[in-house]
Amino acid sequence: MIRAVFTLLLILLFFTGQGWALDNPEQKIAEVIKSYIVTKYPGWSKDDLQITFKLAEKTFDGLRNLPEDASFRVLEVYPEFKPVGNVIFPLEVLSGENSKKIFLRAKVEALKEIVAAAKLIKKGKLLEASDFKLEKRDVALLPPKYFINSEVMVGKEAKITIPENSTLFEWMIGDLPLIRRGSEVTIIISAPGLSVKTKGEALEDGYQDAEIKVKRAESKKTIAGKVISPNEVEVKI
Repeated sequence: MIRAVFTLLLILLFFTGQGWALDNPEQKIAEVIKSYIVTKYPGWSKDDLQITFKLAEKTFDGLRNLPEDASFRVLEVYPEFKPVGNVIFPLEVLSGENSKKIFLRAKVEALKEIVAAAKLIKKGKLLEASDFKLEKRDVALLPPKYFINSEVMVGKEAKITIPENSTLFEWMIGDLPLIRRGSEVTIIISAPGLSVKTKGEALEDGYQDAEIKVKRAESKKTIAGKVISPNEVEVKI
């Protein structure tokens, strides 16, 4: 009877002991890394992030021997450390009073639905809803000037030729100019108590209240003035 009880206790101890080992260290470390990343990039959420560990099987096998309450934290080696793309993460492993450092290779992707060109968009085209599509793409290494909403782009103009499937960035589009380069304009030359109008040519695209270069029809001299209407440029002297 005593032997049976003793055997039962050993069996219970064995199976209970298995529960003390760290379960799924990959997931636990991935969550720690995601928490670290979203503090660096507040515009992202944990749901946006996808982490793929590389050549880490042996490291994770060793971590499975740790107690269940073991914890991890990302070590910031230098302030400019960017935890995106292909990166090596330095981590501290804390287990009771013991700690050690490990290094894990990983690929970090930030997957967001962003605006892309549904077809070739030629320079100068007035943009329409049919020019765009929404696709989930990795934005981890992209400049932050991409679009997540195509509605704000409709009615604007393509500033460059945009290939099909290209990600759309703010610098690729802009407002329609009031005055087109090469168009005929009225140059209003003004001074205190004086206003003279003459014909001229716009040497660049012009926008409301912005300064552009123009030249008078009877002169090759370039002068600068402010756009005040769709066909008028004011030059103050």
